[in-house]
Amino acid sequence: MPFLVPTSRTLRALRLIVPVALVGSAATAAYVSRPAVAHACGSETYSARGVVRSFGADKKYVNIAHEKIEGYMAAMTMSFEPRNPQQLAGLNVGDSVSFRFTATEDGRRLLDAIEKK
Repeated sequence: MPFLVPTSRTLRALRLIVPVALVGSAATAAYVSRPAVAHACGSETYSARGVVRSFGADKKYVNIAHEKIEGYMAAMTMSFEPRNPQQLAGLNVGDSVSFRFTATEDGRRLLDAIEKK
């Protein structure tokens, strides 16, 4: 096989293509290595603490101002659905709580357990 000598045109093209390819690869690697977020595929279970802010009609959900939930969400107020309406019995606005929930594939947050602190 004969030895090929690159032309100046080929070298100019490579000077443009190689940096673009490297930046694209780095961006893809950064995206793929991100931690799971709220709407990741599959169901994930998380634990947190927070303060009850309000309830939905007929206590079909509870709004909790929670601390940062590692691997899931920054500190904020979010709604959570009880798996059983009795889970919210005895809770009042302003109560400090610890809770465990499952984030479902369809974006719902179902309470597995909740207790007043």
